[in-house]
Amino acid sequence: MSGSLIIFDTHPIQYRAPVFRVLAQKLPGFKVCFFNSRFNGKKWWFQEWNKIPKQEFGLSLEHGYEHVTLKTEGQSLLKKLQEIRKVIKTEQPQAILVFGYYQVEHWILRYFSSRYGIPLLFVGETFDWRGHLVRKKLKRHLVQWFFKRVSGFISIGKKNETYYSKWGIPKTKITTGHYCTDPTPFILSAEKAQSIRTKTREGLGIPENGFVLLFVGRLFQRKRPQDLLEMHRALQNKGKVYTIFVGNGEMQDWLQEQTQAVPNAIWVGFKNQKELIDYYYAADLLVVPSEFETWGLVVNEAFSCELPALVTNACGVAEDLVISKQTGEIYTVGRVEEAVAKLEPLLENPSLVKEWGKTAGKKILESFNPEQFASSILQAFQKAI
Repeated sequence: MSGSLIIFDTHPIQYRAPVFRVLAQKLPGFKVCFFNSRFNGKKWWFQEWNKIPKQEFGLSLEHGYEHVTLKTEGQSLLKKLQEIRKVIKTEQPQAILVFGYYQVEHWILRYFSSRYGIPLLFVGETFDWRGHLVRKKLKRHLVQWFFKRVSGFISIGKKNETYYSKWGIPKTKITTGHYCTDPTPFILSAEKAQSIRTKTREGLGIPENGFVLLFVGRLFQRKRPQDLLEMHRALQNKGKVYTIFVGNGEMQDWLQEQTQAVPNAIWVGFKNQKELIDYYYAADLLVVPSEFETWGLVVNEAFSCELPALVTNACGVAEDLVISKQTGEIYTVGRVEEAVAKLEPLLENPSLVKEWGKTAGKKILESFNPEQFASSILQAFQKAI
């Protein structure tokens, strides 16, 4: 099918690039316009403002699809308007898709889509109201006004879809999508997986019969790595339990100090996508103790490696990917005792995590992949035009 869709995104992102490559095959003429070439963690709207260290993911993000970078950062409002208007007038798109509503550029696109009568498609990640009272009230009015112009919504999961429904968005305007990463780089043969598992554990001083918990993420207060450290301490008398922390951020100095003082707790710093594979295969269970995650794509990556997960009920993946006693377990944010109670049966019967891991891997391959999400975008585009 031929058609003209322009996707406007903030910058090249490692989990969206595979979707764009698939979509380019399904929809000739499709194009991506990036506002900028890199993420800026110093923006006021970013939850961990000015706290994110530089990270190189070691992936090629800009091949396989047509794209352009507008370089709008630092431009005046007038200049941004001129740049975006120029793209729209030149390309004459049949529809526009935006990821979010949190930048000035998103609101400019909302304005131009209305002015020129171009259908506007929307992909958002959140499912919850957060922030202080004034911000909530302001957001309620602004978002309601923004959504009035949106022709179609693409949900990333059940919680996100429920969020749209609470705004009064009819189901006919929502296309169900499954948030994804590209599972291909993470899938290894059984022989290769065992080799990496053995080598990584040996390098960290972890015995083959040790039970390994894994944390992967930015070290912010919202991620609550301290909760996992508390779980780790509580399980030390239950057998050979080890915990690996992968990531960097504002809490890294504290975490490094703690892991040096606590037996069998290991912090390895930031690892890019290629390096992460070693830790996924070395572990027995991923733990996501966050107080809020719009989704939790680290779970998608872990499941691709047949690594099940324990996550909080405040993660978007809960209900979609993480299913109790099938692909992992879910516990209430901050309730470490509840999490420990769910971990203890796994230490007594490690074969359970292997069964869950197999189911998790199948779920990713069947439904949570770039092919599926690209198809959701295509479906929403077809409905809009």
